[in-house]
Amino acid sequence: MRQYKELLQKFLRNSIYDYRMKKEYSQERMAEILHVSTRSYIEQEHGRYGFSALSLIFYLMSLTEEEMMEFVRGFRKKLEKEEEKHEDVA
Repeated sequence: MRQYKELLQKFLRNSIYDYRMKKEYSQERMAEILHVSTRSYIEQEHGRYGFSALSLIFYLMSLTEEEMMEFVRGFRKKLEKEEEKHEDVA
C-alpha cells in the first residue's frame, strides 16, 4: 500500500506543479487554491511533505471536468506501469 501512496504523492506533486506553470500561478496563488499556507505549499511542492486528501480535493475542484479525467487517466497509467514492474519481478 505504501508504494501506491508514494506513487500518488509524486504524481500529484508533478501534476500540481505542471498546472501551476501552465496557469503561470505563483506559489502563493497555488497555496490559496489548495487552502494551505504558502510555506506549506512550497514544502509540499519540493516533496518534503505530502499533499493531504483535502488538498487533493481542492486541486481537483480547480480543474475542468476534462482536466480531472486527464488527471485520473494519468494516475491510472502510472499505476498500471508500477503493477507491471511488480509482475515482471515475481
